[in-house]
Amino acid sequence: MKIMTDNTYLGIDSCSYGWVSFILNQKQWNIEIFRNINSLWKKYYDSKLILIDIPIGLRSEGAKARLCDTAARIYLTKKRSSSIFPTPCRKALDASSYQEANNINRELTGKGLSKQTYNIMSKIKEVDTLLKKDHQASDIIIESHPEVCFTALKNKKPLGFYKKTQKGIEQRFTLLNSFNNFKKNPLDFAKNNFKRNDLAIDDVLDAWVLAVSASKGKSALNFFPKSYEFDMKGFPMRIAFPNFYIY
Repeated sequence: MKIMTDNTYLGIDSCSYGWVSFILNQKQWNIEIFRNINSLWKKYYDSKLILIDIPIGLRSEGAKARLCDTAARIYLTKKRSSSIFPTPCRKALDASSYQEANNINRELTGKGLSKQTYNIMSKIKEVDTLLKKDHQASDIIIESHPEVCFTALKNKKPLGFYKKTQKGIEQRFTLLNSFNNFKKNPLDFAKNNFKRNDLAIDDVLDAWVLAVSASKGKSALNFFPKSYEFDMKGFPMRIAFPNFYIY
């Protein structure tokens, strides 16, 4: 059942099933998974703010990396900078195979594509297609990144352990729990309600930190970079994160 939406904030991350959403509304919370972004948007189109871990603004050509990706890597230092994947050029999204996408990206940017980037390109295209069709979605759905948000919540200190390790999971849960401290454990809820093959624990933590960051509202967001660019479709190339001074 959908929780009331007059003050609802979402954090969204990709997962094996499709997409996981962590929904926050004051002291209410829920976790849901969706096969595609359209079904998620259909249910939560009237949310106040949605932060999503997927590139939105895309370069059309040229070797220059998105300024937001470069700034985010610097912010995360060597500890977590590898979590920022290279972003493909827009035309590569239409490729039907890794080889084709790699060739297109190399031709237009001078750089090939990693398999990690290729594996999320169908998700990038999903979001890109939605935003091109629905202007309301482009105003509410904003690109963010979980590791950037975790770092902001920890007073600009990148987390020391990789998110899929037990220590990494515990570190992220402890930090998030210090902000929410729910009576019921969201991780236990996820384990009891979803198949591990559909949803990993680190996906839940990623969606949760995005929801916490979104719940402070647009006015509490900072962006990498401060003066961000726009792509050829008019989408901003930026990564949002919470202003930690508000806590």
